[in-house]
Formats: sequence, structure tokens, C-alpha cells
Amino acid sequence: MIARVAVALVAVLAIAWLVVLERDTRLFANGKSHTGDLARAQHDFKRARLLSPDTTPDLALSLLYQKHGDRSRALTAAESILRREPENLTAWAQLYSVGRNDPATVRRVIAAVRRLDPLDAPRR
Repeated sequence: MIARVAVALVAVLAIAWLVVLERDTRLFANGKSHTGDLARAQHDFKRARLLSPDTTPDLALSLLYQKHGDRSRALTAAESILRREPENLTAWAQLYSVGRNDPATVRRVIAAVRRLDPLDAPRR
């Protein structure tokens, strides 16, 4: 009897988590469709992070800020991804894209890419 209750509880929790992930996916898609409206897209991307380890919404935020000319927030969003996932090549590429005017950032990105992907790293 206790085993059945435990299995039912685990099943309910798994279904609830899947519902949250589906909600996050829909919010992310909604945010992508509203990138012209900074406030609305930002709101959707931030809400899409609920209970999800995926950093795609944070990357989308960085791209959104960059598109709207907010370099500082774009850098902050990319850096937040790299603090959690220092081996995320996409986040390193975004950091380079936003910070390519800063020689220290460029050196840092090139060093990271050489370390993570030495065969495809830029030669500078």
C-alpha cells in the first residue's frame, strides 16, 4: 500500500514538472514572437525560466537586449549563463558578439573557445 502511494506521488510530481516545462516552452515561444516589444518579450523570457535548468531563455534575453541596443544588460545576461555553464560555446559566442569592442572580453572569449574547442578556435 505504501509503495503504491509513493509511486502515485512520484507520478503526480513528474506530471506537474512536465506541465511546468511545457508552460516554459510556450512562454519562450511567445517571447520569441514578441521581440519587437522589449517589455513583453523580456517578461515572457524571464517567466520561461521557472524550474528549468535550460539557459536558452537567458540567451534569448541577451540577444533581445543586444537587439534593442542595451549592451550592458546583454553582457550581464551572457555572463550569467557562463557562471552556470562555463562550457557553453553558444554563450561564449554571444559574449563575443556583445563585447567585441572590449579587448579584454575578446581575449577571454578566445581563450575559452581555444580551451573548449581547440580544433575550431579562432587564430588570433
